Amino acid sequence: MQMQGVTFGTKHSYNDFGLILSSKDLSLPEPKTDSVSVIGRNGDIDLSEALGDDVKFNNRKITLNFTVPNALTYWSDALSSLSNYLHGQKMQIILDANKTFYYYGRCKINQFKTNKRTATIVVECDVEPYKIEVNGAGMPWLWDVFSFVNGVIHINQVSVAGSLTVNLVNRRKVVSPTFTCSAAMSVVHNGVTYSLPKGITTVYDIRLQEGDNNVTLKGTGTVKIEYKGGSL
Repeated sequence: MQMQGVTFGTKHSYNDFGLILSSKDLSLPEPKTDSVSVIGRNGDIDLSEALGDDVKFNNRKITLNFTVPNALTYWSDALSSLSNYLHGQKMQIILDANKTFYYYGRCKINQFKTNKRTATIVVECDVEPYKIEVNGAGMPWLWDVFSFVNGVIHINQVSVAGSLTVNLVNRRKVVSPTFTCSAAMSVVHNGVTYSLPKGITTVYDIRLQEGDNNVTLKGTGTVKIEYKGGSL
């Protein structure tokens, strides 16, 4: 049985560094809110979504506490190996407890909380607000990280012969899809038609909301649809 831990980039905290994950703290990102008080008006005017179609967030913090077995012998080596690999580096972070998503951000070792006497190494990560799907739309499918509780099976590639409506299921983070077409086509979303030339095109005006998003592809050929959902 594999010891539960964390994958930093391509290396696992236990398998590669011999560290035991003793506790973790994942904070929620703080919303970026803004309001204006206007004289003669009850309440304030909320401008949090004035410059976009969703609320933006600050980065979030992750604190990971590791225990070093046989610390008197291995603590210094473990600290050195981990420091050389991740201290100050930006990388993907995947918790064994939830392999469906990855976090992305900069890692550092907290020297004030790291202590040989208590055999602990504390890693702090300043990461982007959304955790991102490992199995995004248009990506090679990995069943070993799929969650049968809240996982989403995305459409990967479709064949179009005239007209085809597909549902692009998305998570909380608003994203724009990328289409790779074998021939020139078009896509209709919310009554607006966008041209899709042969090749790769990201349609930034299509903003996939949380839940179901129906788009209609028109033309003849194959279309690969790519996007990565994000969740809080």
